[in-house]
Amino acid sequence: MSIQQTLAPNTITRDEFVDSVSRMAHEVWDFHNRWGFGSGMFAETKPSSVISGRKAILDEEVRELAEAVSAGQDHEVADESADVLFVAMGHIEAMGRSGLDAVDRVTAKNSRKTEDTHAIRTDTGKLLPKAGKPHKWK
Repeated sequence: MSIQQTLAPNTITRDEFVDSVSRMAHEVWDFHNRWGFGSGMFAETKPSSVISGRKAILDEEVRELAEAVSAGQDHEVADESADVLFVAMGHIEAMGRSGLDAVDRVTAKNSRKTEDTHAIRTDTGKLLPKAGKPHKWK
């Protein structure tokens, strides 16, 4: 069965999703502020340097997620996925204005994707542009 055949509407409400992710974002901000290693620590640092110093944190969480997936541990897969999101949000906060500007750019870019401009690659589930980037379709 292709990934396209398994697509279906959301099973949670928009508000449930947005509220949950928003609660996490609040906690990421509080966590960084509480421990003193958020954007204030990196005020004069280039984004690439900020993330270079934090990369090992995300690498560990992605490794733990991969292990949970390989072991078929559904509860752990969900928790490790949330850990990856928490750390990724931490990356954004640590970069300060650069991180927030990137969130806005990526959000705007994804909101412009439509069925006219993009299609799902059925073997990977990746949404790709119909025109340009032909190498991604191989």
